[in-house]
Amino acid sequence: MLKHGSKSIVTKAIIDSGADFCIFPSSIAAALGISIPTPQASSFSGTANEPQTAYFAVVQATIWNANSEEVPITFDLYAGFCETLEHVGLGLLGQEGFFSRFPITFDFASSSLSIG
Repeated sequence: MLKHGSKSIVTKAIIDSGADFCIFPSSIAAALGISIPTPQASSFSGTANEPQTAYFAVVQATIWNANSEEVPITFDLYAGFCETLEHVGLGLLGQEGFFSRFPITFDFASSSLSIG
């Protein structure tokens, strides 16, 4: 879930160790009342065949695994919003803001992931 001021939206995101930033479709920014473009912008590539621009704002993020009884984790996140990410339909939790904040363990043999 992402929250900005009094607005919030439940969305899905994947943990993407290849993503530099945490980025979400621009429609999520609109739902949160964040006007695009914001003064903070960054170019990136990787989800399209051309350079893309993400516009950043600080939001409150809450993550949890819907298939477990683990306690949700809430934190401030400097998140990017990008129009060209609409085709993906979900967010990317990347290096800056997610991996930089939490120790992440991938256990390939048991198909599991742990945060913290």
